[in-house]
Amino acid sequence: MLIKTDNGLTCLSVLLLSASVQSQRRSLGKFQEVFAWKQLTYNIDGQIDEEGRFFVQYNNVPMGVELVGERLFVTVPRRRHGIPSTLNYINMKTDSNTRSPSLRPYPSLGQSRDLTSVYRTRADECGRLWMVDTGLLEIPDAPQQVQAPAIVVYDLSTDKQILRYQFKESDIPAANTPTGLASITVDIGDDCANAFAYVPDLTTFGLIVFSLRERDSWRLNHNYFYLSPTAGNFRIAGQSFQWSDGIFSLTLTESGADNCRTAYFHPLASFEEFSVSTCVLKNKTAGQDSDFWRKFSKVGDRGQDSQSTMHGYHAGTRTVFFAEIGRDSVSCWGTGQVLTPNNVVILAQDRQLMSYPSDLHVTGDEVWVMANTLPRFGYSMLDTNEYNFYIYRGYVNNLIAGTVCENGFSKRNY
Repeated sequence: MLIKTDNGLTCLSVLLLSASVQSQRRSLGKFQEVFAWKQLTYNIDGQIDEEGRFFVQYNNVPMGVELVGERLFVTVPRRRHGIPSTLNYINMKTDSNTRSPSLRPYPSLGQSRDLTSVYRTRADECGRLWMVDTGLLEIPDAPQQVQAPAIVVYDLSTDKQILRYQFKESDIPAANTPTGLASITVDIGDDCANAFAYVPDLTTFGLIVFSLRERDSWRLNHNYFYLSPTAGNFRIAGQSFQWSDGIFSLTLTESGADNCRTAYFHPLASFEEFSVSTCVLKNKTAGQDSDFWRKFSKVGDRGQDSQSTMHGYHAGTRTVFFAEIGRDSVSCWGTGQVLTPNNVVILAQDRQLMSYPSDLHVTGDEVWVMANTLPRFGYSMLDTNEYNFYIYRGYVNNLIAGTVCENGFSKRNY
């Protein structure tokens, strides 16, 4: 017997619809497509602002992705007019059977106006969602600094904003610095109040450190934060260009005997990986030490065209995963091995389906990836008749099985 549902569909129809959606989704290597869009849509009740620019569909390009519980957070930085909400989510419980679900503004449409532009988010084990609000409308030829750049934190149990920490003048050395505050990494100490956030500045080549307990921040500078001049040429999505992005992503290992972690980091325009102890980063006077420069190390080289946006560390296998924009791929490296091109494994690669992986985050034992074809949007035109934006999920043990990453952690003592 067929039973009518509230919206008039039969149970059989719902099952067939779900199966149809699943059949449209693709696998890419050992990654599974979770969602894909030709263009983004929003659950905004059809509201339009007085200037008629509340929603310009083409201008909405997703940048960041992160799963927290049953919510998948998706960020859309305001790089053009017509972005209804910069911080959004997908309800994984209700929307997972839709290939291209509408984004829901977080916490709500009204409250989402508190944020100007967010590139990526990171959640901590204390139930908080961290981000940098650049405060900047990055409209080409007409940028507008709407509010001061700041670290913003939400309590995910109440969906309330519990912190907006405005960066100090000494943290922001130039007018264009906010354009480079595109990621954040959170480091929790012995309790939730003892937290630090690390904010790379890819534009003016620095690292901002924030202490939650002290409500204070400081800026560190080092030559390893700069671009490599031999890695600035790109060809992505059919576009050739040159970028000069410096330090872009920072990921943390587990704590050592000194209660500090190893922070791996890299500039975007680079094939190299570097490291430093968080004991150094959390010391606000470390930059004044005569041997400060020597406390940073070059870890190794990933290989030609391996420029990477974000990377993430999986503690259980001591594996680092890289979102490589230069090779349209996701790769891995087992940290127990020397970082050389031979020890970096490409796990998924495709010029269209993995064009510009803009975010990568390790959540539990899963790797989540956003790919958004950004260079084509910036330098040419997106084809809105084809899929342009993708979110993928892969399981760590499955991804590294049978590769040199699988046993790469066993050769080093921690």
